[in-house]
Amino acid sequence: MNDFINVSIELINNAIILLAVVFLYTATDYDTETKSLGKKSLVGVLLGLSVIFVMSNPWELTTGLFFDSRSILYVITAQFFGWIPTLISMSIGMGYRIYVGGTGVYSGVLTIIFSSAVGIIFRYTKLKEHFSKSYLSYYAMGLFTHILTLLAFFALDNPLSIIRSTIIPYLVVYPIITMLIGIAIDNQRHRLDLNILIEKQRTLLKASLDSTTTMEMYALDQNICYLNFNEFHKNQMELFYGVKIKEGDDFLINIREPKMRLRLQQNIQKTLKGEVVIDSSEVEDTPGKFLEERFSPIYYQGSIVGCMVFSSEITDRKKYEASILYLSYNDALTGLYNRRYYQEKILSIDSEKNQPISVVICDINGLKIMNDAFGHDAGDELLKEVSFQLKQTFQTKGFVCRTGGDEFAAILSNTTYEQASFMADKLKQSLEKKNIRGMIVSVSFGIATKQQDEPIEVALRTAEEAMYKNKLFEISSHRNESIKTILNTLYEKNPREHKHSKRVSELCILMGKKLGFKNDDLNQLKAISNLHDIGKIAIDDSILNKPGKLTEDEWEIIKRHPEIGYRIISTSPEYAEIANDILSHHEKYDGTGYPRGLKGENIPIRARIIAIADAFDAMVSRRPYREPRSIEDAKKEILRCSGTQFDPKLVKIFLDILEKNPSVIE
Repeated sequence: MNDFINVSIELINNAIILLAVVFLYTATDYDTETKSLGKKSLVGVLLGLSVIFVMSNPWELTTGLFFDSRSILYVITAQFFGWIPTLISMSIGMGYRIYVGGTGVYSGVLTIIFSSAVGIIFRYTKLKEHFSKSYLSYYAMGLFTHILTLLAFFALDNPLSIIRSTIIPYLVVYPIITMLIGIAIDNQRHRLDLNILIEKQRTLLKASLDSTTTMEMYALDQNICYLNFNEFHKNQMELFYGVKIKEGDDFLINIREPKMRLRLQQNIQKTLKGEVVIDSSEVEDTPGKFLEERFSPIYYQGSIVGCMVFSSEITDRKKYEASILYLSYNDALTGLYNRRYYQEKILSIDSEKNQPISVVICDINGLKIMNDAFGHDAGDELLKEVSFQLKQTFQTKGFVCRTGGDEFAAILSNTTYEQASFMADKLKQSLEKKNIRGMIVSVSFGIATKQQDEPIEVALRTAEEAMYKNKLFEISSHRNESIKTILNTLYEKNPREHKHSKRVSELCILMGKKLGFKNDDLNQLKAISNLHDIGKIAIDDSILNKPGKLTEDEWEIIKRHPEIGYRIISTSPEYAEIANDILSHHEKYDGTGYPRGLKGENIPIRARIIAIADAFDAMVSRRPYREPRSIEDAKKEILRCSGTQFDPKLVKIFLDILEKNPSVIE
């Protein structure tokens, strides 16, 4: 009994030495799953030396018969460090045991082999998956190892006696020690994995924070001192304040502008009380620069320990929002308020403090003609000029809005009817002195003043009715003047067109008389012959006067002039009746003309007449791209195109006129 107790005490002491060696390992940061062959070899050597140390402090039962805890060390080595460190440490351990010698050499070597094999089996097979808890697998591994160790004792003399002396330490104590060491190393491995994960996450977080060059991020503690910050915030602080910040520095001490410092302090203090604050404001010490700052509490174990601040510049966004707001209430072309603003503002201005309120409604005369004749750039120029003059005249008394394409309204507070009329008359006189592309600027006005007890809508209707009444008297004369101006402008640009129109007119009159036209019809025929090419005002001179052959695109532009002429002429009631003739003067009798492809009698007769006269004069006249053709050649061409391009009946009349009136040709 005393021998049993002594054996147990000695073996447990030896195991405790092993525990000390293992726990020294757990204080290191060695990764048991390292891929480095050099590190594995070094660990194998160190483990082999540890085995020698353990085996150097054995309990010796008889001479040459040693007992120690090497079985635990080898099974743990194989389980956690793999086969390379295990083989190296086995070689060292077996060599040392053979060197020591004695009756237990074979049993000692078998112990090393069996325990290493069990560790390798548990490491590289799925035996651990059969255990619900890892510590149970380590206990089972220790128990199985030491059953095999006891079996190795059969290589000794009198094995049963030895087994009886060592069975309790080997089957009770050593499996538990194996389990404890396994748990310790497992925890160490998890700690290392966790440290690696934390370091990776810290690196990733730092990289994420520093990757942005548009957002400042910094964390402050309860004393408003830096806990952390990203590189961009650090650079910004150095750029704007000339300071190199570090963790622990007072944040607010660097903010020199008092209002800015107070605003930041108040937002941080709100956050430290648990409030999330989002603040968009203009930077106090940099006018025109805007920041959006988000202040969020930092919690640790349920308590607020600091404040996280995200700050980004939103100057461009503010400018964009301002432009959107501006465009929602302002006309993009003229800069005046638009109809939306007008509809919202008209109700708010209707108050007693603004009495008397006068309304000025105005409409530009001839905007459509301007657009058709000279293009929309000219029309925009007209709109901008009128808008500028309106704003200059009325803005001191109220606001001016563009309420439609060519319509405007001025709402004037504390302005009598007489005052509004005086300003409008003065403005009208000023506008009529201006001209755009040779056309006089003409605007019709209507004025009304709100009576004290009536809604402002009544004054608006009254002013609008007055404007339309004035427009009836002004628009007709302005349109006629505009058409004359356009025609004169065309003739100034291309004197050839003036002579061409005059010759075509004479030929058309002769044909009209031959056809028995009355005076009114002859006058219309004269008008159409004079105006038939008015649409060319919108064609670029470089195309009209091109010396060479026109390209396909240029020819398509030339073919638009009948439509443009139609739009210009149709705006005037005086010329409305001949607008369709101008539109049709390049139609062909066989239906292959333009712009509508009319055929035969569907083409107005005046258009059929002018088509012949226009073509004949074009052939016998000098053009930039060719010399004139002879009279006889031109007659032959007219005859050749009879029934295709021209009305055959009219061709016969036309040729007969030329034959009997040679002076016309001259």
